[in-house]
Amino acid sequence: MISKRSKQILLLFLRDKHKKNWFQIIKEFATLYYFEKKIPVNYITSFLYRKSASNYKDYLTIKESEKLLEWSYSYGKEQIVLAENKLLFEELLTKNNIPTPQIFFHNSKNKFTYKNTVFEIENKKDFFSFLETVFNDLSVQRFFCKPIDGSMGRNIFVLDKNTFRDSTDTLINSIFSQAFIFQEVILQHESLNKINSFSANTLRIVTYKPKDNKVEILSGLIRFGRTGAIVDNSHTGGLFVSFNKETGKIRDEGVQLLDNGGGVFYKHPDTGIVFDDFQIPYFNEVRDIVIKASNLFKIPLLGWDIAITPNGPVIIEANHDFYLLSADRMENGLKKNPVFNKLLQQIKQ
Repeated sequence: MISKRSKQILLLFLRDKHKKNWFQIIKEFATLYYFEKKIPVNYITSFLYRKSASNYKDYLTIKESEKLLEWSYSYGKEQIVLAENKLLFEELLTKNNIPTPQIFFHNSKNKFTYKNTVFEIENKKDFFSFLETVFNDLSVQRFFCKPIDGSMGRNIFVLDKNTFRDSTDTLINSIFSQAFIFQEVILQHESLNKINSFSANTLRIVTYKPKDNKVEILSGLIRFGRTGAIVDNSHTGGLFVSFNKETGKIRDEGVQLLDNGGGVFYKHPDTGIVFDDFQIPYFNEVRDIVIKASNLFKIPLLGWDIAITPNGPVIIEANHDFYLLSADRMENGLKKNPVFNKLLQQIKQ
């Protein structure tokens, strides 16, 4: 039985105005099916059926991307926890003088750790008193809150000094039943604010660290949120645009995931700012800190999330098990990417 999601994706595909002609679609789909011996789902989800994807054989299959990531993190299984646990990750970067947002406090269910002291909080009233004390002590206006081991922008929220007492019981029960970090809210660079000011518009840079430890950038994209959304994650309706890995200049076309409509944009749909040739600020510094951070890990492939502040870039997190097919899509097929071919040579050795 076809799932609801599969039906929605199929419907979006059928309605897509950017499709190749049906003869070409059937021929390419059949060719991939012949070589893969299974239905090539990524032909649809990676937009290989669109006119812009002329080199459809240069793209990874879902199975290939999964095997590559499994190969990668097998090199440093003991370090996976450093990427997954945001407390350990912040500690690692801070110790090595790599900029990352400061975590003010964290919790494990009803136990909150602030300045090395553990506070056991039993109810909403005491939680609000604790927040008021911390807000005043730190002289900050907001906390950005996310699960310690979270992913894909889920369960993220902001607590504001003036409105935290309006928090719902559902939210507070969620905090008391999980583990969260409460960190500083990033002040975004003015040029990126002009495109979208509702969330930090983060870069996703994929690095490859070969045996000689000379880190290279495999791919790069920037994610833009939409009006009213506090995160830019593509799974929450945002869009992403590739950029030149040498110069940091954004390319012309932005896309959404097919689940979110698969839209094609040449300017931000809410602000009208054109993407083509937009310069990412502090891009040389971005490259420097990503390479420096990559050298802290044994894992060859990592996906880095970076925000740009008025004073330069900060690393938000590292991902060992990320959606490599997004990088594949943004690079118009990784199989023709020179850095990727170095990776393949390493695997074959």
